[in-house]
Amino acid sequence: MVEQVPEVSVDVFAGTWRRATRLVDVREPEEFDSGHVPGAVNVPLGEVLAAPQSFAEQECYVICHSGGRSAKAAGAINAAGGRAVSVSGGTAGWIEAGHPVERSARQ
Repeated sequence: MVEQVPEVSVDVFAGTWRRATRLVDVREPEEFDSGHVPGAVNVPLGEVLAAPQSFAEQECYVICHSGGRSAKAAGAINAAGGRAVSVSGGTAGWIEAGHPVERSARQ
């Protein structure tokens, strides 16, 4: 039996997210740099899947471009003892809804 991954829409996330709760963006660095939710931390999906136990005992939201990678990452984090919720619609939905975006340039 496949366990259901907790998920919230971009609209619900925008209304309930507190910056004290970690937001993990699992896209690749280039994607993250091109635009992300303010306050998000970039940890690519491959890194999350390689060490989901590093999120054990933590509460976090997980976001990607549209929701597929974040659901996979949230499932791995939850299986390792964390409490992760995937943001369906992802960064694309966040931007489409008109929410603020940060851009960064890696040196």
